[in-house]
Amino acid sequence: MKILVIQIKMIGDVLASSVLFEAIKKVHPNWEIHYLIQKNTIPVVENNPFIDKIILFEEEKYVGFGGIVQLGKELRAEKYDTIIDVYGKFNSLLPTFLSGAKNRIGTYKWYSKLFLTETVIPDTICNGTANAFRLLLAKTVLKKDINQIFPKIYLSQSEIESAKNQIINHFDVKKKKIMISVLGSGKNKSLPSFYMAKVVNLIAAADVQLIFNYMPNQHEEAKAIYNLCDAQAQSKIIFDFQPKGLRSFLAILSQCDALIGNEGGATNMSKALNIPTFTIYAPWINRNSWNIFEETGLHEIVHLSDYYPELYQNKHPKNFKENAFEWYDKLNPSLFSNKLEQFVEKINQ
Repeated sequence: MKILVIQIKMIGDVLASSVLFEAIKKVHPNWEIHYLIQKNTIPVVENNPFIDKIILFEEEKYVGFGGIVQLGKELRAEKYDTIIDVYGKFNSLLPTFLSGAKNRIGTYKWYSKLFLTETVIPDTICNGTANAFRLLLAKTVLKKDINQIFPKIYLSQSEIESAKNQIINHFDVKKKKIMISVLGSGKNKSLPSFYMAKVVNLIAAADVQLIFNYMPNQHEEAKAIYNLCDAQAQSKIIFDFQPKGLRSFLAILSQCDALIGNEGGATNMSKALNIPTFTIYAPWINRNSWNIFEETGLHEIVHLSDYYPELYQNKHPKNFKENAFEWYDKLNPSLFSNKLEQFVEKINQ
């Protein structure tokens, strides 16, 4: 059996969909499974022992309708028996259809049945809906129930040793190291700067070292948050410690004692490395989507709905995306300061 899994982007989604490979390979270790993803997402699945081959989705190559058809022709040449289209958008659905694969599986949408032979309806109520959806796809392929599986990141020993050496050169190894995700992927997924500074001040009250995590293009925004922090917090922040590349970042993260901050890819990576997290969700993001491991006690979540459930009127948080900035103002760190302090205290033991 030859299978292709399509999850073109994003980094967190590519990591999440890696559970499909482990789930299928544990039942059928001899099946060949390929992964169609973008180049920038490779680091989170590098060294994954369950992935036989990575195929790159090159945006500059597969442009427009003609490019999508070309991808379909290339997939047909691979002669896949089954394609699992996790991505579920037109630029993956059409190539999936054109591939000629006998089994074409993906999410149910009113139009997806035109391209797929079998569709599934995700459970949107359970905890960890994103993970549960991937396992449902694997179950559909295998035609049997499967055990719970969570995403994992596989670092080499040399990567880990390199990270340890960098930490020795930049940190006091006797103190706990906490990575701070000071910014989300966009403004509507980032706690306001003055609130994030309050969060950092709360964390810095403990005897810890803080590493600011942000993208290079977010340097000025991150610096503004640093400037809003009090003197004690600033003295504990390692601001310009920037790993070279995502694999280096993952290795450094694996040596941290926790990650605290805005929900995003770094949170999912931390969980895949078994690093405790304290995650502040954007008001319009569903807290159930990515909250795997919360029951273990290693991970904590903060969401506006925890404090103002009446705002949501039992509707899905995405219905209130346009309220993001107004509702973020309601998510004052004083609401969850005790919860955060208890988390840091536990980490610092």
